[in-house]
Amino acid sequence: MNSSEQQDPKGTRPAITVLNVNDDPATLYLLSLTLRQGGYQVLEATGGREALRLAQGLPDLVLLDVHMPDIDGYEVCRRLRADEATHDLLIAHLSSVSVRREDRVRGLAQGADAYWTRPLAEDELLANIEALLRLQARARDAVRARDRFLRVAGHELRTPLTVLRLNLERAVEMIQGDAEAGGAMQKRLAPAVRQLTRLQGLVESLADVSRLSEQEVTLLVDTVDFSQLVREQVERFQVPAHSANVALDVELPDTPVLLFGDRRMLEQAVGHLLSNAVKFGEDRPAKARLSTHEGHAVLAVEDQGVGIAPQDQARIFRRFERVPSGGRFEGLGLGLYLAREIAAAHDGTLTVKSALGQGACFELRLPLHRTQRY
Repeated sequence: MNSSEQQDPKGTRPAITVLNVNDDPATLYLLSLTLRQGGYQVLEATGGREALRLAQGLPDLVLLDVHMPDIDGYEVCRRLRADEATHDLLIAHLSSVSVRREDRVRGLAQGADAYWTRPLAEDELLANIEALLRLQARARDAVRARDRFLRVAGHELRTPLTVLRLNLERAVEMIQGDAEAGGAMQKRLAPAVRQLTRLQGLVESLADVSRLSEQEVTLLVDTVDFSQLVREQVERFQVPAHSANVALDVELPDTPVLLFGDRRMLEQAVGHLLSNAVKFGEDRPAKARLSTHEGHAVLAVEDQGVGIAPQDQARIFRRFERVPSGGRFEGLGLGLYLAREIAAAHDGTLTVKSALGQGACFELRLPLHRTQRY
């Protein structure tokens, strides 16, 4: 259900859907009546399992009782937060039994955005819900403002950075013929060119993030030999891999792997995975393996580095999220987010298998045949 596209009876705002979860029939009825009178659309669940199922429809708010016969509200909240699809849902506990300070602390610690206790007057309940929704709206507005800034900044920075890089590269070419002066100057200019190239990559990533956030990306679809694309990207990363003391290898099928997609974006996705393997490789070999399975191209990029704890494996795919590393690894936390979004835009998936100290294996699956429109 996409509640944001439906209007409330007064037509003053998009209708807001509340998932009301309570195992007591009388309480469930009264709360739902109050919510409907307040202008909300209401979904009802009488247990934890049903709540988890209905939450996949992404209601605007989950009003969650704590005590239920199958799965209690604390565990329901924890599972919703652990699920990538429902991680950002607005969740409020409402309980008439667990009213102690310890209960409220536990509920908030498990991920609830609010913890209210009954008895609670109807107008006070509605006022609390409105306040919570206002806070959420402000947060979303702030994110949209940030994304707009990133898009404008990326656009404004792209041209001067390109001009500066071209002039530096031209200067390097001009001094290559002078063995005496050129050697010393080239040692100074070459790092500048590398850093400019890195800065250009960061600017492009920020621009791509803003476009993906505002759904402004249009795929330029063509036939792509994904095997050749992977080979070229692995070759491109041999220099940084050598600098990081990571032996980067590739295993490809004997025949081309053809699919339909946006070549530039697929190059970017593969590049982010290889860059990740090189960065976290810990001086150990890394490998990219491409195969086909059940109508999909399957690219596995595996390293033997630091690994990722289970509790961090979902959030590494979110924007600007970075796993704590004691300052050893730099980055904006955008690469894996962009790679997964690009995979999704091609109707594919990106997943990870990992454990701390045992490396990580990222698997990119892309359909070889696709009938729906991009």
